[in-house]
Amino acid sequence: MHKGKSLSINITANLITQVSIALFPLITFPYVSRVLRPEGLGRVNFAEAVVRYFVMFATLGIPLYGVRQSARCRDDKLALSTLAVELFALNTIMTVVAAAAFSVFMVLSEKARSDPALFWICAFPMLLMPIGLNWLLEGLEEYVYITMRTLAVRICIVVAVFLFVRTQDDFRIYALMAALNTAGASLLNLAIVRKRISVQSVDWRELHLWRHVKPVLIIFSLGGVVSIYTSLNTVMLGYMTTDTEVGFYSVADRVVKVLVMLVTSMGVVLVPRTSYYVQHKRLGEYRRLATIALRFVSFISFPTAVGLIVVASVLVPLLSGHAFKPAVPLVQIMGLNVVMIALGNFMGYQVLYPQGREKLLLYSAVCGALCNFALNCLLIPRWHALGAAFSTLATETCVTGVRIMLSGAYSDFAWPLRSMFRYGLVAMSMAVVVLSLRSLLGETALCLPVYIGAGAAFYVGVMWMLRDRMLVDIRTRLMAGVTAVTRATNAVL
Repeated sequence: MHKGKSLSINITANLITQVSIALFPLITFPYVSRVLRPEGLGRVNFAEAVVRYFVMFATLGIPLYGVRQSARCRDDKLALSTLAVELFALNTIMTVVAAAAFSVFMVLSEKARSDPALFWICAFPMLLMPIGLNWLLEGLEEYVYITMRTLAVRICIVVAVFLFVRTQDDFRIYALMAALNTAGASLLNLAIVRKRISVQSVDWRELHLWRHVKPVLIIFSLGGVVSIYTSLNTVMLGYMTTDTEVGFYSVADRVVKVLVMLVTSMGVVLVPRTSYYVQHKRLGEYRRLATIALRFVSFISFPTAVGLIVVASVLVPLLSGHAFKPAVPLVQIMGLNVVMIALGNFMGYQVLYPQGREKLLLYSAVCGALCNFALNCLLIPRWHALGAAFSTLATETCVTGVRIMLSGAYSDFAWPLRSMFRYGLVAMSMAVVVLSLRSLLGETALCLPVYIGAGAAFYVGVMWMLRDRMLVDIRTRLMAGVTAVTRATNAVL
């Protein structure tokens, strides 16, 4: 099973998935933000941020744990089927508990009671998550299927948004579209999961659900702490300021997260493969893959962060309208998170996690959570959304720094420091080029493609002249991947 999977196919397919995740919001978000306005968008994002805590409790760390474990036993169908049944049962139990806790929250929270329909709509996908088994598909590296499923569901959702979200009062309908996006993916997964496992072969008397509890609790603790500094900003803004401030912050947060998803797309694909290599003691292949991954995230993240900062004043009004102009400095501050999160994600999920060092990941997350909460308390009352942006940047910097220190004993691979320095230097030179163009052409939406194209051309051109190995490798893998994905898609169809 493992030999049939190509990294070129996986990386290309997942890149297509991440591009679609980034592209479709860019299609709908300018329309939605203008229709719902900052207040309506802020209400939806606040409800989604609250619900994410209950979703985190329902999943109990199973998605991340399941990817690693299914990758390790992928060559044994009986063991894989037993794992799937055990984790499905455990996930179902936790979902029932989370749904009950959410019901209690709805009774106790005055803000939730002010719009119960919105909160229950946002919570709906949580009830279907156990049947999705998306972690199993990722562990088996079924990225071609995941890409096809994602594209199909998102196309339907985009059409529905334009058809049904028509006025400022339609924010609940918009929340429903987002909920159906997640729920639809879970339902579609059932068809392919049934072909990859054999439930009939599982001896139900030999199931041991509780053997998974300790490792998933560690990952759950990690996810819980991480959620503090990824969702707490929105929640604290909602309680300490206004829905409008939440709307401004949500725009900046969404733009940055879209770019982070693109930059870290390769890392998502490598989790099952690096876990497989570590489990089977193929450490030479693991080290080679880790070095390539670090060079890749550096090559992509530096120009992405710098480019976002210099075009933010044009990009934000284009995406969200001039009502969201106060979000521009937030995007510029949080743009640096593209680099911080990319490096932190690499150290966490390509170095520590495949080697079973979840506790060290948890320590780094605790440091970040404490930093985030303290800074939020200090900065949000004074600077509102701007304070939350500064807090987010400081938190991600803290987390990445701690992970680098903690992973020293497990980083047995070559750090491409010279390449990383070169990427940063060329990215800053690119910023000078784009800023010079912007001073000549002005800050109009029509010029945005020119700025992006000129910046990308400058960066890639300089790297090509320097004969950068990463650029050559990306070109080779993408060409091979596109060809392979096309063949694989035709075979599936």
